[in-house]
Amino acid sequence: MGKSTLVESIQQELGYFQVIHFGKPKQLKFYEQKDSDGFVSTGKSAYLYQRASFDNMFQLLNSTARVIFDRAHLGECVYSPIYRNYSGNYVYDLERDYGIGDNQTTKLILLVENMSIAEHFVDDGLSFDITKRQQEQDLFEEAFHKSIIKNKQIICVTDSTTGQFRSKEDILKEALQ
Repeated sequence: MGKSTLVESIQQELGYFQVIHFGKPKQLKFYEQKDSDGFVSTGKSAYLYQRASFDNMFQLLNSTARVIFDRAHLGECVYSPIYRNYSGNYVYDLERDYGIGDNQTTKLILLVENMSIAEHFVDDGLSFDITKRQQEQDLFEEAFHKSIIKNKQIICVTDSTTGQFRSKEDILKEALQ
C-alpha cells in the first residue's frame, strides 16, 4: 500500500479532503533568474518554485480547510541536496515561521519499507532514482525526526513475516490512531 492508496482510504473513512500532490518543481519562466552571462540558474528557479509552494502549503495548514498533502515539504530535505544542488533545510524554518508545531490538527505520516525483507518493489514512476531508495528513505526518516510537527508517526508498510505489503486496512487503522 502506497501513499495514494492511504490517501484514498482516509477519504473513504473520514470523508472529503482536498488532496494536493507535490511533484518535482516546475521550471516556470516566472522564477528564472539569469546570471551575468545570461544563463538561467535552474537550481535557483527550483528553489523559488518550491519555496512558494510550501509557503502556500503552510498557509493552508493554518486554515480550517480539510487538506491532505501527498509528498509534501519533507521531500525538499531529501531531493534538493541529492538532485538539485541546494539544501532543503529551509522547510524547518517555514515550520517554525508558520507555528506548525503548535497546530493540533496537523498529522505527519511517513510510510517506510523494511527493504531488507521487502519482496516487491513497484516503481510508481515518481521515483527520481530507484537505486537510491534506501538513501532516500534514510533521509526521509532524518527529516521526519527534525520536523517540529508534534502529531506524527512512521508506518512500516512491509509485513515483517512475509515481506509483502501489509493490508491496506491494517495500515489505515494504524494511520487513524
